[in-house]
Amino acid sequence: MEGGVVFLALPSTFARMATESNKKVSPLVHDVFQRWVAFSKVHAGKIVLGFLLLAALSGVIAALRIHVDADLESLLPKDSPTIVAMRETKTRYGSTDLYTVSIVMKDPAQIAKIQDRIKTHLQTKWPDVVFVQADRDASFFRNHALLYLPIPYLDNLYRRLKSTRDEIRRGPLGVDLLGEDEPLQKGPWFDASLPQQLGLPDEAAVEFEKFLKPADSSTQNDRSAADDPKKGLPDSLKTRLIGRIGSSDEFVGVVQAVLKKPSSDIEYVRTVLARSDSLLAPLRQEFGANLKIGVEGPYKDFQEVESLSSNGTVATVISIALTLLIVLLYFRSTGPIFLVLGQAFLSCLMTLGFVGATYGRLNLYTMFVIAILFGMGTDFSLYLVGYAQRLVRQGLGWEVSLSRSLSELSSSLVAAATTTIAGLLTLLISRFAGFYEFGVIATFGISASFVLTYAFLPAALLLTHRWSQYPFLKWLGIEPRNARPPRTVQPQWLPQFSKITALFMIVGAVVLAPFAWKVQFEYDFANLREDHSGKGVAKITMVIDKLVNNLTGRTKAKTEDLPIREALNSNRTSSQPVVVLARDSKSMDALHDTLLRRLTVDREPMLRSFLTLRTFVPLDTAQASRLPYLTRIDSLLGDPIFNKASGSDSEMVSMLKRMVKAKAFTPEEIPPWALNMLRERDGSYGRIGFIYGRFNSSDSRDAAIFEKKFGNLDGAGEKLTSFASSFVYADLVRMVKEDSFRMSILMLVILVVLLGILLRRAGPIAVCLLGMMACLSWILGFMGLFGIKVGVFNLIVITTIQAALTDVVIYLVLAWERNGRNSILDLYTGMGALMSVAIGTTIAGYTGMSFTTHMGIRSMGNFALIGLGACLLVSLGLTPWLCQVLLPQKSKK
Repeated sequence: MEGGVVFLALPSTFARMATESNKKVSPLVHDVFQRWVAFSKVHAGKIVLGFLLLAALSGVIAALRIHVDADLESLLPKDSPTIVAMRETKTRYGSTDLYTVSIVMKDPAQIAKIQDRIKTHLQTKWPDVVFVQADRDASFFRNHALLYLPIPYLDNLYRRLKSTRDEIRRGPLGVDLLGEDEPLQKGPWFDASLPQQLGLPDEAAVEFEKFLKPADSSTQNDRSAADDPKKGLPDSLKTRLIGRIGSSDEFVGVVQAVLKKPSSDIEYVRTVLARSDSLLAPLRQEFGANLKIGVEGPYKDFQEVESLSSNGTVATVISIALTLLIVLLYFRSTGPIFLVLGQAFLSCLMTLGFVGATYGRLNLYTMFVIAILFGMGTDFSLYLVGYAQRLVRQGLGWEVSLSRSLSELSSSLVAAATTTIAGLLTLLISRFAGFYEFGVIATFGISASFVLTYAFLPAALLLTHRWSQYPFLKWLGIEPRNARPPRTVQPQWLPQFSKITALFMIVGAVVLAPFAWKVQFEYDFANLREDHSGKGVAKITMVIDKLVNNLTGRTKAKTEDLPIREALNSNRTSSQPVVVLARDSKSMDALHDTLLRRLTVDREPMLRSFLTLRTFVPLDTAQASRLPYLTRIDSLLGDPIFNKASGSDSEMVSMLKRMVKAKAFTPEEIPPWALNMLRERDGSYGRIGFIYGRFNSSDSRDAAIFEKKFGNLDGAGEKLTSFASSFVYADLVRMVKEDSFRMSILMLVILVVLLGILLRRAGPIAVCLLGMMACLSWILGFMGLFGIKVGVFNLIVITTIQAALTDVVIYLVLAWERNGRNSILDLYTGMGALMSVAIGTTIAGYTGMSFTTHMGIRSMGNFALIGLGACLLVSLGLTPWLCQVLLPQKSKK
């Protein structure tokens, strides 16, 4: 709010300059600029050198201090519950995201050898590895499976075995005439939902599948065998993290590791990925096309973040090229191009220096701000140089033309700078760092460009004009190509033409208005990630990226999504679960009971599974109460009659004889790989758990629902800490939507107030407001008509569009007033042409973003193209007619 207040209290000088729009320029203002131009002419070299040195210093600061921080988590407020939970998770557990390497081949034995090579390399060469696993020997859980069963299930198992024994004893022709024995139970030995009801560890739940299959259901057995990812593996590899990929002849194996530092540490992960390339490159070279191997999971997701740097290069190259082309087409000489683009380059360098001195980073929103500012930074210099050239064509010298241009354009330039900066400063009310930092940095950039237009450009222009007199520097000439004076007689058909275009714009606004209500919000972050389709814009981007890489010598490895689920063979396939932290193990035990109820009784549809120490290790009292039943079952199985069992009964008896030998166990006795999943950084366990959801984790709406259900859990009276990457998506969208709505309303109010301060009369204000309303209708109508969504990335463009809505109309209204309301010709050929070039360069600044492979960044460019294009089209088509109708020429007395 403070930013807006600053610009509502503009210096009175600026306000007076703006109100001179329909009068002759104040002699005082003209005298000030005349003296400044004279001073700039005398000290041109010193002024230019001073700014060049300042820009060079800014560049050095930027090169030494700026890094790219593309972590979405860093954009949320530090005191938000999600970020507080994230910090505690990192402190107590470290990296909750598993470093995963996926290996796809046809030969499972060869996959196992590669797993061993990778595991050995990680354990010996990577000092930051906590533990590595390439296999999960579940024999411990199979052998102790009965100790997970509550007493009713064990008692049922005993009675089922007793019935089986009696049937074997009687034989197939035997009949129980007295009916003393219990009838034989048929069908599954247990209810099919048993593993879920008990919250069994996946490693033990697999063993109970044999209890759940009816003995006479051969078709079900065959179908289960066909779906078994372990089918076709030799017994020696059954414990490996290897599985068959569907019905194909390929297998996938994975190696997973826990690292000391989390995946949100961008610089650390960049190092990890570099080491991964060194680790996997020899394997790719050795096996060639027979092997597909790569990093998967959150670490691969970071590779998308890495690609943003190349996206930034592509966007900048395209933006600069388009800006250069537009300026070249307008001026058609190198001198003005050198000055206009040079001034933009200096303002960008100074902005980068400011970023380096203050933030020291560029985030996902600000990393493209330079490409944007390069286009926007040319606006003020374009108006000044273009207007001065028009005066030179009228026969004035450069010194006089410059002083008149500075004074006569002062109202337009100040109004445009004020509204643009005021709009950007509304971003300062946001708690979302992406908006806030973009607002600060863009405000500095626009301010720097505005100051350079007055302080640097006159000296640079006069110095360039002086140098162009030398034969070898004639290419720096700034004289207008068209030496003929500007046309001053208005064609008779022009007023009628303005009526036709205005009618078209009004009808278009009315027709498109209903479609504005169809504009939707993009909630799914999967639609805002990398586009690897290789089609359309993505293909063009990849071609440009390849060209840039060849010129810079940078290589970019191809990435391919590889499977991992088949190798893990578990419900816990997510590498980004909800991490739950407790201060007391009793709280985690209470949470276990709560989650078990929500999973089995409430049947919560979004809850897939969960993992706590209780999942692997039942309570001591529970184990002690079950042991007598195991002894009882063991005694029953000791009956020699079971040796006559056949078929499925024989298989079941054999399996149970092994299981009933189980003894009570402690956490230290379970496999290390299982206990490591729940071990904190200080070596303790029992106070951490994981919740695995069944929802689209990239969709912020689903993530918000899941966060509401599982983000604020209690256990034994303790409020537990919960964190998941999906919670970041939910919080991000919630905050962006709230902030963008408030900022849009505030910015609209500020712009209306500024219009009142700058214009002060109802007529010009009405022209501006009507033009803005028509532009908004066209923009939102086009978006609704073609299904273009707003989202967490492109919402920030609204500030630029809202400022442009005001600027383009203000420039035309002030030009109409400045020329005495005599002719609309200048609104097309004079100020209109300059405005078209200026808006064109701003569009060029955003156009580069439309050619990025990151869909979120691309949406920013597309939104800007539609918004700014509509601003230019509607303002030129409607404003001249509105000026004639609402601001008619005053009758002469």
